[in-house]
Amino acid sequence: MNKATRPRWGTWQSTVWSLVGLGAGVAIGSVLGSHAGAHTNPLLTTLNGIGTLWVNALRMVALPLAVANTVCAMARERTGRAASHLGGAVAIYMALLLLGAAIVLLVVPPLMRATPVDHSAIAALSRTASAEARKLAAQPSEAPGLGDIVVGLVPRNLLQAAVNEDFLRLLIFAILFGLALRQISLEKRGTVIGFVEGVTETLMVLVRWIIWCAPLAMFALAATFAASSGTRLVGILGRFVLLECGLMLAYVLLLYPLTMVAGGLSFRRFASAVAGPQMVAVSTRSSLAALPAMLVAGEKMRLSDPEPARAVLPIAAGLFKVNRTTSALCRVLVIWHFWSVPAQPVQIYIFIATVILLSFSDLGLPGGTQFHTVPAYLAAGCPIEAVVLLDVIEPLSDICKTLLNVTGDLSVAAIVTRWSGRPVRARVMAAAATQAS
Repeated sequence: MNKATRPRWGTWQSTVWSLVGLGAGVAIGSVLGSHAGAHTNPLLTTLNGIGTLWVNALRMVALPLAVANTVCAMARERTGRAASHLGGAVAIYMALLLLGAAIVLLVVPPLMRATPVDHSAIAALSRTASAEARKLAAQPSEAPGLGDIVVGLVPRNLLQAAVNEDFLRLLIFAILFGLALRQISLEKRGTVIGFVEGVTETLMVLVRWIIWCAPLAMFALAATFAASSGTRLVGILGRFVLLECGLMLAYVLLLYPLTMVAGGLSFRRFASAVAGPQMVAVSTRSSLAALPAMLVAGEKMRLSDPEPARAVLPIAAGLFKVNRTTSALCRVLVIWHFWSVPAQPVQIYIFIATVILLSFSDLGLPGGTQFHTVPAYLAAGCPIEAVVLLDVIEPLSDICKTLLNVTGDLSVAAIVTRWSGRPVRARVMAAAATQAS
């Protein structure tokens, strides 16, 4: 296959076929799942194997690609600029989390006040979750403190961290390694950077090969998911998942004009760039699996300076969860309403702060936050049966969560790139004006 005809990720043709695969997978999976013995159906078993193979291939390249990109980004930039990019990304991420909380507080309380509560249905649902709730309550679970999170940032054993896929710790090492690389001689630094850049380019070739198979993989993943989870949208749980997913999808749409204004990108350029990673996010429910496509999208956005995106996106994929305040706050407000839990405004603020803190301790893996925030819900007065029940539909809402996270990560990268470049452009213009005078 020559270069001119080689398939490239990010084209609208690939996106359309991925959407077709998703739709066909949902339709066929729903039909197969309605029959008895669906879990032993050989077709679903085969499709599950295909989808798992594709996700594993993405995860195979995601970790080394993130580490290599971070090392190169830190080594190329001045230490001050690298720190400002990461600090700016965290500040924008915090602003997006607070914006998500504001959207929920604006929309959900009026809807809850207009929604009647069927106490008999709530009691019946609680009884169905009582066994799982007792099992969960018997497990010692405490929210990690700030000291625990800080101490855990540095890996004690780098090889063990790689084997366990401790993504955050490996990125911390990559940042420190890249900064230390700037302190050695130029000749030796060039050798190391050249090797790492060669590894990065090779991994990007693998990424394009893997993502070229996306339509088939998305069909397989959607079919197996629809077959196993399509019947869970019933009653109160159905209303909740529609509300939660509707809020997150509305936030995704809000990110487009927000990125246009704050990131300086046209709607068409941003929409075209994020379409690919969004398809991966919907099918895999993993921000880490979408990281290779996000790095390709960062190039496609044609940012004025590509280095901030290369430094920010690996960190964002493993650390930033833009959905957390939107989904968690929506969940706690629904529980308070349907289970008639008396609550004070101060509990909302404490809950939001706790969720933001916990968002930095989770990785972007599918289902990776299951029961991790239970202590925060219990501290807010939520019955543990309610938390278990709403976690039943986690696979459904997890699709929208990952979609919001991936779109938010690319929005953060675009905004950081624009605003980090302004001081540089200002100095260049000032120097040119001085020379002209």
